Amino acid sequence: MFEAIPVSQRKIVFWSVDVQADFMLPGGTLYVPGAEKLTPNIQRLISAAFSSGTLVVSTGDAHAPKDPEFARFPPHCVAGTPGARILPEALGPRVCTIPNDASRKLPADILDCPQILLEKQTLDVFDNPHAAEIVDLLGLSTEYVVFGVVTEFCVRCAAKGLLDRGREVSVVTDAIETLKPEDSRRTLDELQSLGARLITVQVALAMLPESETHNSAVSSPQGFSR
Repeated sequence: MFEAIPVSQRKIVFWSVDVQADFMLPGGTLYVPGAEKLTPNIQRLISAAFSSGTLVVSTGDAHAPKDPEFARFPPHCVAGTPGARILPEALGPRVCTIPNDASRKLPADILDCPQILLEKQTLDVFDNPHAAEIVDLLGLSTEYVVFGVVTEFCVRCAAKGLLDRGREVSVVTDAIETLKPEDSRRTLDELQSLGARLITVQVALAMLPESETHNSAVSSPQGFSR
């Protein structure tokens, strides 16, 4: 494990997991029951992040029509379909979309983008090699505040991937949803055992800096825009 960084020296990044129509909304092809009730809390987190100049890293499924994952789960979040869209409550004014394509280099100014959307085709966002690149660019003194769906699948993969890389991680318990409560409890116990903190939206908001102002005029790096 890396040595813990004092709170006063940490940067904060909000990490939003798969806040997409097919998961979040009734009628979605892989709807998580009750997920739509998270939307106000997610909107609070995203809005506060942009107001404080805090980077938002979002993840989103972007499947092909016959994606191998559909052997395990019903077809969902097919790229370009309404079900794949990130809910507007989880989006800021400018988003830099990073496809799962190792042949494409990250723009040198990627961290100037206020919201980075990492596309993925599996449960684990770190199967997109650019996810690890971005975490490396952000350095060890960054704490990640993780929320979204689904607790025992993609939220777990994101949080564990960050913990495995020696990062400080907090999971926002009133901004995540599960398919099975027993699996959620097991997942949160596992993440806690690995060093994650379990916090509320209110605690997450209190972590944000107060003095910074988000510049909504920041340009999206060329070639990675949405």
